[in-house]
Amino acid sequence: MRRAGGTVSWLIIMIMILLSANSFLKSGGDSINAWALLLLIPLPLSFIISEYSKKDPYGNRELEKWDDGDDDVSSPEKQADDPLEAGFDIPIL
Repeated sequence: MRRAGGTVSWLIIMIMILLSANSFLKSGGDSINAWALLLLIPLPLSFIISEYSKKDPYGNRELEKWDDGDDDVSSPEKQADDPLEAGFDIPIL
């Protein structure tokens, strides 16, 4: 089914390009319809892209359960050093 949708979308894109070129040639380059058809090409293209993005790149593998056994251990709180004592200059504005 995915291949059929992609094939139909590519067929629609080709038809739109051919219709746009035909309209452009018949009007001598002054047709808004030719440009409108070209602006509609991203619609079937977005369908093709969405079909490829639905594929699962990792397969259906089960992920390991993450064990957070160290949640109860609290880390000692650290205090930041005073910038003046650490050797930083005071900015002059």
